[in-house]
Amino acid sequence: MEIGKGIRGKIFIFLIVMGIVPFMILVVVGSIDAKTEMEDWDKQSGLLRNAVISEHMTELIDRNQAVLHTLALNPAIVQYVQEPKEEQLAAVTKLIDDTNALFNDTNMMGLTAGDGWQLIRTDKSTLVNLKKRQHFQEAMKGRAYVSDIISSMSTGKMVIVMEVPVLGADKKPVGMLQRNFDLIALQEFVKVLDDSESSIIIMDRRGRIIANSDKVPGAGNEYMADSSYKFLLDRIYNSSGVLNDVYVNDERCLATYTRNVDTGWMIVTIRPYHYILNKIYTKAEKAIVFGLCMIIFCSGLAYFLSVRLAKPIIEITEVVDKIAEGDESVQTIEVKGDDELGQMAAAFNKIRSQRDNFQLESELDKLTELFNKKTMENLCRMKLKTFNENETSNIFMAFYIIDLDHFKEVNDLLGHQFGDRVLVEFAKGLKKIFRPNDCIGRFGGDEFVVIVDSLPNMEVVIRKAEQIKQIALNLTIDGKGKFVTASIGIAIAPHSGRDYESLFEAADKAVYHVKNNGKNGYYCQLFADKDDNDDETAVYPRCEVNKSDRHSQSRAD
Repeated sequence: MEIGKGIRGKIFIFLIVMGIVPFMILVVVGSIDAKTEMEDWDKQSGLLRNAVISEHMTELIDRNQAVLHTLALNPAIVQYVQEPKEEQLAAVTKLIDDTNALFNDTNMMGLTAGDGWQLIRTDKSTLVNLKKRQHFQEAMKGRAYVSDIISSMSTGKMVIVMEVPVLGADKKPVGMLQRNFDLIALQEFVKVLDDSESSIIIMDRRGRIIANSDKVPGAGNEYMADSSYKFLLDRIYNSSGVLNDVYVNDERCLATYTRNVDTGWMIVTIRPYHYILNKIYTKAEKAIVFGLCMIIFCSGLAYFLSVRLAKPIIEITEVVDKIAEGDESVQTIEVKGDDELGQMAAAFNKIRSQRDNFQLESELDKLTELFNKKTMENLCRMKLKTFNENETSNIFMAFYIIDLDHFKEVNDLLGHQFGDRVLVEFAKGLKKIFRPNDCIGRFGGDEFVVIVDSLPNMEVVIRKAEQIKQIALNLTIDGKGKFVTASIGIAIAPHSGRDYESLFEAADKAVYHVKNNGKNGYYCQLFADKDDNDDETAVYPRCEVNKSDRHSQSRAD
């Protein structure tokens, strides 16, 4: 009788728990749906906002350069740039002032001769020589150009310069028309599109801030030194997209980014995750109320069923308890009947008979917590399978083999425990510079492997190789550094092959090449072939190998 009551109690609790499951599913699924819905909304909203700003910038640049191009064709402008005469100055100045007035703003328009000296400025500031400025040099090449943030030589104010060349009768540049654009105008436009829950940042090609919706600009000098968001550029691989795990001021944020085609500037909208979570909590509260009602109903049903199910489950419970206590003499549960309980016993017996046939293979290297060699090989084969099935002509996959130079000396001089710390710190550095979906592994000893797929261009490959070099060079333990350097071999799919063996062989040969040419560098046969062809139109950067102290080395070093 007491046993029966005990079993009934267990069954009752079991069924109560089963009643809680739908409640938990409701809360979890509801929260996940709410999170997905809010994230999707924020992504679309951020990308749309970025697109509006980018379109505004493009329209602004096109409008300014269209006016400058038209003015640059005026014969009076062309003649004055080539032969500035005092009697022409008033007429040309009025022509430029009247044109600049069409914009109805306070921005400066200027005319510069072919030697770099400014001839006219609408703001009447000091005329200066722009010969060393990039926008002037671009004009002398016959190209229209929009600069990054620069400091005006006359006013010291931070501005953006839009220029067009003035062409002579032979269609060669003889001067330049420019129009400065004050950062405050973009700042005000960004603030109009901003809301209280997000931040909008516009960065130039060097990562300096042009406009920030959370800042009130002063003289503008702050922007020259402000690199608070420059880290975002290292995370960006495409012209537009979403970053789900950006940390700003130690808070996780969702960031959407769009690159303006005309300027190369990056527009980023950042939204802290706590705004998303607040709305999720509201939906979760409603789900909890509904779930509690379900639990009350399930409690009554559980009591009724516990009485009906107690007796046949006693036998199964006793056998399961013995097996759980390690009684290996009990191999199976006797199946009685073909109802649900019989099926439960049969299923248990099947699981037990198959249990010893499965072994969990460790996926991680115990020291560095990176993937081990076998796991990396399997991951690479899976990625290559996907890569080959979804072949796109402009998408690549990079395979890095990294060998730490002088690691044997570290072990010999400082001990294996210190060498282990070097490996752990280097592994941490690799995790920081690669995306979550990139695969990082340790093949044993001081050899590491990284697999990066979905690459839109080769510039990222070289940039990551440079970062790996810096991790090794800047490695610091107990305040000391300069322990090791890195020799990096790179293979590119599909150029180096479409299977694991081919990529590994190509990257391995590249490591030997670096080792035999002074270490502390990286090498890729694909890029070396590009260099040998001496093709001036090649877009691949040159692979760097340390040429100093060159002597033959083996990878055992």
